[in-house]
Amino acid sequence: MRRISWTLVAALSVATPAAAAPDLARMSAAELAATLKAFPKGGELHNHMGGGTPPELILEWAIEDKLCIDTVELAIRLSCTGENLRPAADIATSEALRSAMIDSLSTRHPGFRDRSAHDQFFTAFARRGTTPKRTGDALAETLEGLARQNTFYVELMVTPQYFPARALGAQVGWKGDAAATRAALTEAGIEKLVPAVIADTDAMEARAREVMKCGAPHASPGCQVTARYLFQAMRDGKPEQTMAQLQLGVAVVAADKRWVGLQLVSPEDSYESTKHYDVHMRIVAELTDTGRKTPVALHAGELNLKLVAPKTISHHVTDAVRIAGARRIGHGTALPLEVDAQAVAREMAAKGVLIETNLVSNSVILEVPPEAHPYAWFRKMGIPVAFSTDDSGITRHELWGDYAFAIRNGATYGDLKTAARNGIAFSFLAGEGLWADPNVYKRPVAACAGQIGAEAPRGACADLVAKSDKAREQWRHERLLKAFEAGR
Repeated sequence: MRRISWTLVAALSVATPAAAAPDLARMSAAELAATLKAFPKGGELHNHMGGGTPPELILEWAIEDKLCIDTVELAIRLSCTGENLRPAADIATSEALRSAMIDSLSTRHPGFRDRSAHDQFFTAFARRGTTPKRTGDALAETLEGLARQNTFYVELMVTPQYFPARALGAQVGWKGDAAATRAALTEAGIEKLVPAVIADTDAMEARAREVMKCGAPHASPGCQVTARYLFQAMRDGKPEQTMAQLQLGVAVVAADKRWVGLQLVSPEDSYESTKHYDVHMRIVAELTDTGRKTPVALHAGELNLKLVAPKTISHHVTDAVRIAGARRIGHGTALPLEVDAQAVAREMAAKGVLIETNLVSNSVILEVPPEAHPYAWFRKMGIPVAFSTDDSGITRHELWGDYAFAIRNGATYGDLKTAARNGIAFSFLAGEGLWADPNVYKRPVAACAGQIGAEAPRGACADLVAKSDKAREQWRHERLLKAFEAGR
């Protein structure tokens, strides 16, 4: 699943000169969709495990696993004991029930049950009812979906050992500050959960390989997608519970190269998220040495003034960058509304702090139309950007749709190429990259000068690609990009 097939890359490569950059703004909707689906999109850096799974597949799993449907809440239940329950198998014979369940598990029906899109989105997770044994199936679905879009790298947000970690946090309690609580969690044995996380990861990947038939003659192209994982912790609950998850995440990243960084998730506008935001930033700073020890990507600025008070919206991205040391910001939509927005934007540009921009998700949850999204301002300020889906199974779209929305925001083909390259250059993959100046992509590192796009690396460049995970993914992407441009 993490091996690159150079045969596949070579088969997609041709020697003819690249065509002129397409004028995407003048394309019809159909031409644009076909072009962007085929366009190699580098990597996706903001994708929640399970949130990308379409409701139709979740319903299939519910039938196979003999689960039940709560016909009042329109939710999948793991137990079939209780009122208002029907076997999930009834979906196969009731199109009305099946359609209602797809509405309930996604945002396809605006105003469903009089919920806002924000509320429908965030409450859909609890109604999905998927079990841990299906994480490998969900992983396979994600990898296959990216491969269908000519995209071969992803960093997935996953929540391993959720209940044991949070239970330990609750047992230890808050000790007055992050440093003292950290010591108490270590003494209580939080790091002893690391082997269980590694075993869960092994099982998840083994199941995904089984589903995709990796190694078989007709293996899925998803086997060629490189997957890395971000350890996500929930902001909800008491700070010591969130800290226990994050502290376990730091230990897992140190122990297993498949795990590459941390994330903080759950609705940023919820009561506990806003109440404890300052404490969460100090916890991240303490555990990661302000991002120097462990890479950090934080949800921040997924807000608007319908969701929170002006004071709350005024500092979240700023604190994620300046206090917690985040190397990437998830969403960042409210950054222009922060008190020090211009200075923070310049600081992010200078430091290379990337914004994981989720245009479709922001359109649905925050009601920000593509043309009003601050992505254009991000570009103007020089902040690096990469596009991602967030939870495409709930919002019912694919990664190419975020690229299409960017065009409605004024993006050119060159902007899309930069965003796709950013999806690998600003990943948390280990090793040196191919480019001397990420987010510009005009000058390769000395070892690879004059070789970008060649059929295979030579000399010192071959050595770099062999030893660096990041350079290897970038080399593959450049070959795919060359093939795409030559074949248009």
